[in-house]
Amino acid sequence: MSVFQFLASDKVLKEVANPSIEFISINEAIKRNIEIADFIVNDTKINKDEKNIMVCDSEEHLDELEIKHDMYYSSEYAEEYSKKRHFSELQWNYTEARAKQLVDYIVDQLINVDEIEIWSIWLDDHESAHIRTINMKELTIADLAFLDISNGFKRPECLIVKK
Repeated sequence: MSVFQFLASDKVLKEVANPSIEFISINEAIKRNIEIADFIVNDTKINKDEKNIMVCDSEEHLDELEIKHDMYYSSEYAEEYSKKRHFSELQWNYTEARAKQLVDYIVDQLINVDEIEIWSIWLDDHESAHIRTINMKELTIADLAFLDISNGFKRPECLIVKK
């Protein structure tokens, strides 16, 4: 079905928004000379001040690191693997630069929690996960390489990062 990557912890983690994505209204798009189809502009039932148009400066920037509490997939999938109380979805496309951002984020969040689980699972195919534990002082980009799914998904994995 799909890969689902998420963070799990005993306290709510800070959300991270993609800084390259902006939501604007139809009226704002028109002011910026963004072409909007006539049938949308002329539709009186559409609220033209509602921010429902996503703008991003490049396709590559769509895949920047995002961490959200409002997960696309149900938390029930996360609960099949983790006993933690709080889950946040990890949305991104792996690069070393983004992995470095995630390392920095995890270390920063460990000020408020004792450990954070970083999960990569395949939905609708529950199997035993490979779980490793590491101290935050030892955490490197290489430890997050299992999150790079560009060569396909191998197995469910978790990295537990402790203070």
